[in-house]
Amino acid sequence: MPGVADRYEHDIVTFMRSWAPYGGPPADEVLPEFGLTREQLVARYHQILDAEAMRRAEELRQPWLRIRRARTQ
Repeated sequence: MPGVADRYEHDIVTFMRSWAPYGGPPADEVLPEFGLTREQLVARYHQILDAEAMRRAEELRQPWLRIRRARTQ
């Protein structure tokens, strides 16, 4: 996911998306992978998606932000 802030968040998004077709990840897979309960992981996943949606909405309102971010990456 291009806008995800760090590797940990990227890993969460990738993990959750890989388990989505099966109704989400089982609890016994979550704790060893992320050190979180399943509920905590789901909440963190939604926080990540919400932050990304807000970032993208801000870029649509202020397109010069996209150019500024591209220069710093």
